[in-house]
Amino acid sequence: MENKAQKKGFFNEYMPYIIVAGLFALLTYWYFWLATIADLTYIWQYVLKMFTLDFTGQLIPYNELTRLEQGYVSIYGPQYEAIAPEVIRAFEERQHLLPYVFLAEFCIFTVMLIAQGGRKGPKTRKDSEMIEVHSLFQRIAVLGNILIMLYLFITGFSITFGNIVGGGAIGFFMRETHEIVGLFWIPMWLLITVIAFKDHKHFKRLSPKWGKIFLKGLYTHGQRINYLAFVAFGFVLIFSGFWLWFLSMDVFAFADAIQYRRLILFGHFMGSAVITFFVGETIYSYVVAIRGYLPGLITGKYPKEYLEEFHPEVLDGV
Repeated sequence: MENKAQKKGFFNEYMPYIIVAGLFALLTYWYFWLATIADLTYIWQYVLKMFTLDFTGQLIPYNELTRLEQGYVSIYGPQYEAIAPEVIRAFEERQHLLPYVFLAEFCIFTVMLIAQGGRKGPKTRKDSEMIEVHSLFQRIAVLGNILIMLYLFITGFSITFGNIVGGGAIGFFMRETHEIVGLFWIPMWLLITVIAFKDHKHFKRLSPKWGKIFLKGLYTHGQRINYLAFVAFGFVLIFSGFWLWFLSMDVFAFADAIQYRRLILFGHFMGSAVITFFVGETIYSYVVAIRGYLPGLITGKYPKEYLEEFHPEVLDGV
């Protein structure tokens, strides 16, 4: 009986994580085995070959190819049809589907809002006691991260919607600044990852001064999932984006890097699509579902009634 109670407690505690992991596994299966047109067998063999420090993607030795095949590889890179068509179709043929994806996400959040009875928020008085929760350092970090990510989303999707946006000076400017601002996001992502690591059971604050650096309060299950997704897929975007920028500086010959860049671009595109959903859910859970979060984030202070209802642990000094 005791073991059953423990198992039941485990599933009750981690059910949100199990559900998200299951849905993500289904999404991964659908994308890689049903929707993608990339040669997954070749990609798997290519990834294994990377462990031998061969990043060219040429599985068959170059000197064993015919002269015609060697010329084709020199122009298009190895196994062009294995990865490039998927990347091109994602940018060229499937871009018209992305608005429907965002519309579906918006509808999901709308249904969630209605099902939960609308926006939540305490009835605060005009003379409510205001309590400082976020220091100036924390506000600069969080708001700076929001602004940088917003700019990266806009400029990144302007590249994705290239056929609609068109070329010209504006398109070139957005693409170039996307790379530069992305480099500035690397330390910002790391900073948010550190200061938002706030409620792990092994995390101990040595003094109240830590409250000026690490964010206060505890996560709900959904908020912790969003944080973990931000860390994981943010790392994917940073790693892939930095290498795309680095490899574009002509440090390698074309044939030695083109297939690797295609694979990294493939991962960068998928990472941006996934993190967009979790960022949207974060915006919904903080700004839309609960009144008063955004003004408090800007000023750093929240009404006492707000904290008593939504974050009582902040008042207890946690």
